[in-house]
Amino acid sequence: MDPVKSYKEVDTDKAWAKVLYRLEEDGLLPEQGAVVRVSLVPRRLAVAATILVLFAIGSLSYFIIPGIWSPKMLTLQTGSDNSTYVQTLNDGSIVYLGDNSVLKYPAIFKSDQRKISLSGEAFFDIAPDSASPFIIETENAIVEVLGTAFNIRSGDDDFEVIVEEGSVRVSLRSLPDLSAEVGRWEMIYGSDSSLEKLPVVDRTYLSWRMNRMQFRDERLGNIISVISKNYDVNIGFYDDEIAERRLNVTFDDNNISTIIEVIAIGLGLDYEILPDSRIMFDDRN
Repeated sequence: MDPVKSYKEVDTDKAWAKVLYRLEEDGLLPEQGAVVRVSLVPRRLAVAATILVLFAIGSLSYFIIPGIWSPKMLTLQTGSDNSTYVQTLNDGSIVYLGDNSVLKYPAIFKSDQRKISLSGEAFFDIAPDSASPFIIETENAIVEVLGTAFNIRSGDDDFEVIVEEGSVRVSLRSLPDLSAEVGRWEMIYGSDSSLEKLPVVDRTYLSWRMNRMQFRDERLGNIISVISKNYDVNIGFYDDEIAERRLNVTFDDNNISTIIEVIAIGLGLDYEILPDSRIMFDDRN
């Protein structure tokens, strides 16, 4: 048997009918006369993942605020639908934005500093750049990134930082001289007048970001980067042009096999699982 597996045939007419049925059943179709295009996903995948091209399911706001830190200040605001909105910033850093949260960031970072603000909860996987510090401002604290991956929960009166990889330095906005460095699997709890560093007891907590990942008009290359990191898989493209295609998709408690199938069907791609376990996407012939 050939060790390379190929997946090519999809009954698109049947899949289309089932997706429309599912959307109508859930009350998700727009009013009559509106234009909507939905990728062709079989019913067994539509339950787990929804791909919409001209409208996205979920409460997410995305708008531009002029002239705060840069000429184009972007704001992402999520609702309470239990989705994690995944955004890749222009430096390659990845942000997983939780429920009822607001992220403000420039479309293009300055060369000497990368500064954003957060209200709510987010997990950050920061691209290293020693010449350009990454700084996150919250209501009560300023977090300077010294490492890579960490979680911030920011409320009106308190905040919490959990570090998964690397380290961060946390200082209070009201008392800038009061600061602490937080390392791998450490957490810090603070208010407007105190900081307390503790070991992380429940390391499974940070998996919240993978439960329901939502991408909106995102490059496939960025989506694959996120999937590869979270699922520890090696995914690539036979044609680099494929990585530039854009996709709206929500992955709801999916395994890697379902995620790969959804992407392939949604963008009309084939994929192969090679003997070394790499997964390669290609245009459908």
